[in-house]
Amino acid sequence: MRERGACGRLLPKIKVTGGCSGLRILLISYAFPPYNDIGHVRVGKIAKYLQRFGHEIRVLTAADQPFAASLPVEIPEQDVVRTSWWNVNRPAEIAFGGRGKVVEGGLESHGAFRPLVQMLRVIYRVVYKGWISFPDDQIGWLPFAVRAGSRLVESWRPDVLYASALPYTSLVVAHLVAKRYNLPWIGELRDLWVDFHRYHIGRVRQCIEGRLERRVLSSAAGLVTVSEPMASLLREKYCKPTAVVLNGYDPEDYLPRTAPIPGGGDLRLVYTGMVYESRHDPGMLFEALRFLGAEAHDVRVEFYGRYVGIVKELAVQYAVDHLVSIKGQIPYKDSLRMQQEADALVLFLWTDPEERGVYSGKLFEYIGAGRPILAIGGMRTVAADLIAERGLGAVCKTSVEIAMQLRTWLEAKRNRGSVPAPALEAGIGLTREAQARQLESFLNEVVPKRTSSQATS
Repeated sequence: MRERGACGRLLPKIKVTGGCSGLRILLISYAFPPYNDIGHVRVGKIAKYLQRFGHEIRVLTAADQPFAASLPVEIPEQDVVRTSWWNVNRPAEIAFGGRGKVVEGGLESHGAFRPLVQMLRVIYRVVYKGWISFPDDQIGWLPFAVRAGSRLVESWRPDVLYASALPYTSLVVAHLVAKRYNLPWIGELRDLWVDFHRYHIGRVRQCIEGRLERRVLSSAAGLVTVSEPMASLLREKYCKPTAVVLNGYDPEDYLPRTAPIPGGGDLRLVYTGMVYESRHDPGMLFEALRFLGAEAHDVRVEFYGRYVGIVKELAVQYAVDHLVSIKGQIPYKDSLRMQQEADALVLFLWTDPEERGVYSGKLFEYIGAGRPILAIGGMRTVAADLIAERGLGAVCKTSVEIAMQLRTWLEAKRNRGSVPAPALEAGIGLTREAQARQLESFLNEVVPKRTSSQATS
């Protein structure tokens, strides 16, 4: 039986068998390689696999983005249009120490001037970000993207526009271009928009932005998101076909999995990605290291990524800083290699109850690496459920549970020389290719079929 939305209209039943062939797809996304951020990885993989499946892909994105240019571009560069954009955040970047410092550490400050910087952060978020960065920091891309998108449509008429957010400006671009040329478009929300659990910019702004969201998303032919709880909310709100396409991992990015080489030594825990001070709790891990006592001397914890300033403070606070290394951001391929070489991989689950329906993109990278996952957090989330159901590692809700799990792995290192890996079958259906097939099937359901004359034009 088909599902009904809140409006009472039947929603199309989404098949998962593929079968969509030869679509012309204009992918509109500020986030795209070579710039290294988790959203950029997802959109790059979507383009790669849809093109590999036989679709014509063109990508509209922005040049000179404030991220390290270390991701591979896996479709021909001639199929990518990169535009200029106005950086409306430039004054804030100058105030907080320059673009490079903000990209590396965000707007956090952990030094002597922390009170002053905290005050500046409040002013920035309430005044500047609240009313100039509307709907987001990339609004300066809008005029360039609409102009370039219009030229693309006129010279190469696509069957559908596929826009990926964050940033939400990408959705606004697709809405305007699709309306101008009477084309269907699909909106992908890697995070919800106004219903995003971390939306705290004020009621007036939320009301205005809510109207913008409704106008934009109501014009879409369908919606895509990354978990079933988020999809359910979108179906209820907009009564539109809505698909779940997980992030996944790409086996082609990893070295072939081999049996660990026995050798004992330290238990090496690796974390890759950003650490959010208000939403992650590294302190639980560091407290567990203290509980281990002398055994902790055989544990090493390595952090690779941005926004890790709070990690050093907490490690010192718990007197385990001699066991913790902060390496900073490294290229994507190196990050995956570090994951594969680890004994276990650390995943901090979100601490906000409204994050229950959110998967971290890092979770799927960890699955691809084939190492056990140490998930830390007290809430039940979709990520925790996936780890438990598939035997991908351990979900620990307290520091005592973490310490017990570390003892188990330390014993395995001593007795067998290595920590057992999850079963190969644990990752079935979670590859980027499998998830791109889900997306392809969804497009086949919602995109109007071309006539033979259109197909040959």
